[in-house]
Amino acid sequence: MHYLVAIFGIVLGTAAAILILPHNYYDAGQLRLSAILLATGLLSGPMVSSLMDLRGWLRAESVMMIGLVYWLLTELFYPDYTANQLSRDAVVRAFFYIGLFAACIQLGSAAAYRWHGQHFKQRPAREDFSPDWLFGALIICSILGLMARLIPCQFSSDCVIEGLFGSRQIGPWTLGAGSGASNSALVTHLNYFGYLSLPLTVALHHRLGRVNLRVLIGLALTVFFMLFLIKDGGRRLVGMVTGSGLLTWLLLRPRLGLREIAIGGLAGFMLLAMMEMMMTFRLADGGVVGSLFSGQAFERNPLKGGVRVDNNFNSMVRVMDLIPEFAPHTGWEAVIYWIVRPIPRSLWPNKPINPGIDIPQEFGERWSDGYTMTLSAIGDWYIAFGIWSLIIAALCTGYLGCRLVMAWFKPNLRDTVLYSLGAMCMFIGLRSYLELILMSYPIMALLLVERLTSRSGRIKPGAPQALRA
Repeated sequence: MHYLVAIFGIVLGTAAAILILPHNYYDAGQLRLSAILLATGLLSGPMVSSLMDLRGWLRAESVMMIGLVYWLLTELFYPDYTANQLSRDAVVRAFFYIGLFAACIQLGSAAAYRWHGQHFKQRPAREDFSPDWLFGALIICSILGLMARLIPCQFSSDCVIEGLFGSRQIGPWTLGAGSGASNSALVTHLNYFGYLSLPLTVALHHRLGRVNLRVLIGLALTVFFMLFLIKDGGRRLVGMVTGSGLLTWLLLRPRLGLREIAIGGLAGFMLLAMMEMMMTFRLADGGVVGSLFSGQAFERNPLKGGVRVDNNFNSMVRVMDLIPEFAPHTGWEAVIYWIVRPIPRSLWPNKPINPGIDIPQEFGERWSDGYTMTLSAIGDWYIAFGIWSLIIAALCTGYLGCRLVMAWFKPNLRDTVLYSLGAMCMFIGLRSYLELILMSYPIMALLLVERLTSRSGRIKPGAPQALRA
């Protein structure tokens, strides 16, 4: 039932956003009301699904609705936002495509529940993670994640410290810093194991029901790994690790009450503040980490100017002005570009470097080599085949999200950790379709560690499990 309400709310919010669009839409703050109405429509589904249980906000389709609002509409809420580069027709189409994409996600999710819901309800319980297995996996994943920095530094402490306290470009592990075995794709991909450090630490604490030496070791390894992510300036990566840890903690609570909401809200606020600090200081001398340790990062209010995302709405609308009037849809070139993204360039030197069109070059905004521009998943799929690829992608995304809920949205540690990683993967994947592929690597990393380690350290189905601390 809530799927129907969600789709109706999205249709209503989208229509209202378009109908009240003023003639002087390009002036400062004139898109604000339309953005609020559209956001309200997108969030109608999570609101309804959370009436009986606040965990409705944590379902994959709800997380994706929040993601569409965050990645595409956040900056439109500010009274100083201007749209003087955008045509009215493209703005209207952008609102329509956002609503259409969201409605198709809900429709795909509803179809998956109708086709597979009963089957998943009857599935037997899985084996769960024991404290010993969690601690062992935490150590393995944290060390492998740190190896992505230690190997390029040839295990030199001076090199690690210099890179950690330098600006974004400093450090032999940074993109384009060098070539050879120490900068191979395999070494770089070790980084994805480190993303598991925080959710595994949260799960270990929950399993033990207290803070002990193992949990403190996990926290120390997590902080050390996170400092490298913060230094490198990748806000989505910090969001992936922190968000999956927070989701794991929330889903393992016996119930979501005011205390949990307050803690989650405070954690979210601190995460946004950290991201703004990263934007401000990642190119400065000493970088973000140096600014944090010196106290310079705390001398200003990082959220004074609001939350800066990536201006995805602006880029997406400009693409809709560009294609197909001045450039054709790229078709299968875009799809092939996404599919072959995980293949190391050392194995395929001539693999595609863009989805068939160089957007920064087309916009005249190529500020440096390697400069990229995110358009949101909607913009990515629009480039490929237009509205039809957008519809199909949204239906598949909604279907995948519901399958994720049915498979792993359960009160045991294994499934909760996997679900949290999957939900954050889908959230970040709305920023760019490539991110959906890249952020799935931590899930594969955890499944690989699970497969390679002994099953003897796991708790059998039906055995007593202290899942509620």
